[in-house]
Amino acid sequence: MRIGELARLAQLSPKAIRRYEALGLVAPERHPNGFREYDDHTVRLVQEIRTLNRLGIPVEETRPFLDCLATGGENVDDCPASLAEYQRTIDALNSEIDALTARRDALTNRLRDAAHRHNTTRMLPWPEAVFARQPPSGQSIELKE
Repeated sequence: MRIGELARLAQLSPKAIRRYEALGLVAPERHPNGFREYDDHTVRLVQEIRTLNRLGIPVEETRPFLDCLATGGENVDDCPASLAEYQRTIDALNSEIDALTARRDALTNRLRDAAHRHNTTRMLPWPEAVFARQPPSGQSIELKE
C-alpha cells in the first residue's frame, strides 16, 4: 500500500509516517520509481507508535516496544525493555505532577496571604473556581469590603 492509504488506515498524516521512517521506526520497500510500499505489519507499527505517543511516550522512545514485536512478542509490551520504558514514563509523569502540585500549593498560599493581608470585615467562602479541587471544609478567605 502507498503512504496515503497507510496514513488513512493509521489515522496519521503522511508527514508523520515519513518522520517515523526518518527515525528508522518503519522501513517501507522502495520501488525502482522511488515509491514507498508499506505492508499490513507497518499499519500495526504506526498505530502502536501513535498510541504510545498519545500516552506520553515520545516517538523517539518507542523503539523498545517495536523491537518487542520484531522479536516475536504478541504485544508491544511483552518485553522487559517495554516495561522499563513504561516505568520511566510513569516516573517522569510523577515528577511533573509533584512540580505542578508544588506550584499550585505556592499559588494557594499566596492567594491566602493576599486575602488576609488587609483588615477584613467579612468572610467569603473559598473561591472554588480558582482551583480544580475544594480546600478543606470550612476554609474561607477574608476580603475587605
